[in-house]
Amino acid sequence: MREKKKRAVRRPPAGGRTEPQAPLFDQQTAPIPKQPRRKAGEMQQMVLPLGAVGMEPLDAPAESRERPRRGAKKHKDEPARRRQMTRGEMRRRRRRRRWLAFFFVVFLMAVGFILSVTVLFKVKHIVVENLDKTTPANTGIYTEDAILGALAVPMEENLFGFSAGEKQAAMELQLPYLEVIKVRRRLPDTVVVQVAPATEAWCAKTSAGWVILSDGLKVLKVQTDQPADLPVITGLGVNTPTPGRYLSMTTKEQSEQISDLMHQLYNAGLAESCTRIDMGLGTDAYFVYEGRVKVLLGTFNNLDYKVSVATLLLKNESGEYLDASDRGTLDVSSQLDDSIHRFTFAPGSFEQEESEAPPPDESASSSGAAASSAAASGSQPTSSAPASDPAQSSSASTSEPASEPAQSAAPAE
Repeated sequence: MREKKKRAVRRPPAGGRTEPQAPLFDQQTAPIPKQPRRKAGEMQQMVLPLGAVGMEPLDAPAESRERPRRGAKKHKDEPARRRQMTRGEMRRRRRRRRWLAFFFVVFLMAVGFILSVTVLFKVKHIVVENLDKTTPANTGIYTEDAILGALAVPMEENLFGFSAGEKQAAMELQLPYLEVIKVRRRLPDTVVVQVAPATEAWCAKTSAGWVILSDGLKVLKVQTDQPADLPVITGLGVNTPTPGRYLSMTTKEQSEQISDLMHQLYNAGLAESCTRIDMGLGTDAYFVYEGRVKVLLGTFNNLDYKVSVATLLLKNESGEYLDASDRGTLDVSSQLDDSIHRFTFAPGSFEQEESEAPPPDESASSSGAAASSAAASGSQPTSSAPASDPAQSSSASTSEPASEPAQSAAPAE
């Protein structure tokens, strides 16, 4: 303060001439007096109240002199500055939001499950329909009441209180004369049973007796006597048959072969006219058409082409091949090369030789079939590519009339 006062005191000029000074004033109450004008180059004195240069007056209240503490609340008139969040705080906030969303979803699922089990989705309708969703359903030898009794789903039971797969499996065992059974749920309150009837189409001899089979080789029933009006499938290794289940083979290879043969015969329209099928241990397979023509297939290589050639010759839509009165043996098992397929027809009677069932050992059956296939391939060249046109190959390979016996048949493929 003394230094400031010393600086504020003006010294008289050297000539002894004094200039008038500004009157004294109270710095707290009185305004700053008007300063006199100074000449150019002369220092100008400016008197400011104490605290105008960043200092507070000594008699100011203590609250105004104190600095605001860190974290203290600010005055309502003072604008608040937003603190920037750190990355860690942002990660923690996102993690917290995810957990909250997860628990919320779990809570909603639990509430929905409880409501669906206790209050909602009660069974009020049970519908029996065909596979194309039409009604009334063709239930075969059964009635709709028998199907509903096998379903065993009471009214007002929860729609999701039972397993559709288990119900379907139980109904297949109880109702074997239904080829297809499907149990479906139709929200909000309907159970749908889709059915397709099965018909007796084939029979096969097993260790348990004669098995009655459907078009899809589903076991319909097992009996001791051979049915008189059904075509026979021989040369099969069959496991213990169960009514309501599909026929189970002892080897996977034979299961694929019989499925492929049935598929080809039904597509060609020959299955309805077949009176016998023999699997021939996979090397000498044949089928009998209308009880009068024995068609030799040999192996199952190029089976689709062999069946197509047999269809062309047997149905004889062009009138150039076998007539409805022809009887004998048709051999379509030989293929000379990639483009020429040789077939022969030997008129006369034929014998229906029944081949034995394959052994139950899958590895032994597979190795035996591979060895016989290799022997056949060594004696006669084979190819997996079918010929381009059955009609051209058949006309090119047989120049004699169909009624004349063939000279010799090529070895079975």
